[in-house]
Amino acid sequence: MRSRPGQLAGVLAAVLAVAFATTGCSAGGHLAALTQAPRVGDCWSVSYADSQKYEDWEGTAAVPCSSPHESYTFAVPQIGKNFTGSWLTSNNTVRTDVDDAAYAACVHQAAIDLPGLQTLGLLRLNYYVPSVALWNGGARWVRCDISRIKVGSLVSSPSLQALPTRFSTLTEELNTDPKKFDRCEDDVLNNGPDGAETTYADCTGPSDWSFALALTLAGGPNAPYPGAAALKAIGTKDCASEVPSSGHDLYPEIPTATSWTKFGDRELDCWVNNN
Repeated sequence: MRSRPGQLAGVLAAVLAVAFATTGCSAGGHLAALTQAPRVGDCWSVSYADSQKYEDWEGTAAVPCSSPHESYTFAVPQIGKNFTGSWLTSNNTVRTDVDDAAYAACVHQAAIDLPGLQTLGLLRLNYYVPSVALWNGGARWVRCDISRIKVGSLVSSPSLQALPTRFSTLTEELNTDPKKFDRCEDDVLNNGPDGAETTYADCTGPSDWSFALALTLAGGPNAPYPGAAALKAIGTKDCASEVPSSGHDLYPEIPTATSWTKFGDRELDCWVNNN
């Protein structure tokens, strides 16, 4: 399962996080996964950490949507490709081609069902392929889930907010007040976005940082890491040319040497300081 590679992924120590690597999440024994296909409208009780652990679902069965739940299945599309062999690699992760197809299917469906969804905002897209047994039996669906990060929880260890009983309540709120789902942070230690003790904040109220834009840095797959100072200079210039700051300071969040070389991270995140 993929999430934003690079700095955010390292901070969240998840997938994103990924986090969020560009291929699969770490896999478990794949023994407790569901034995049947999920359905659109299924609700699930899960923590953020557990939601990011597996390519297939290793959690408990779906719960009634009238019960507390943190994840909702909004689509179960088929992966439009003929795959042969297991999706589980010798490294106990999902095959890249399967992961790419599953991710693309859910992103496509999210554009239809959840227009305006921001992948770095409070609403998070998760996706799960069939268990190894179901896959080997011919199942080619992918479960597309949405969850919501809880305002006030740490960026380094997010919590999920309970979702409303009716999914339409969430989508209506997304349509009428999308800013509530944007990415803002409170930075009590003044370490910058995604720093130690930084928490998620409500963008409709006061916050220290607002996420403005994600840009792509130049550099092919085998390009050497330019160095933090060089990337910071590039990022400062690029963010300033793309983001209206209205007199506020801009902060370019750049890839680390590890995320650049190991995960091919070329993402530059532009943040606005609201203070």
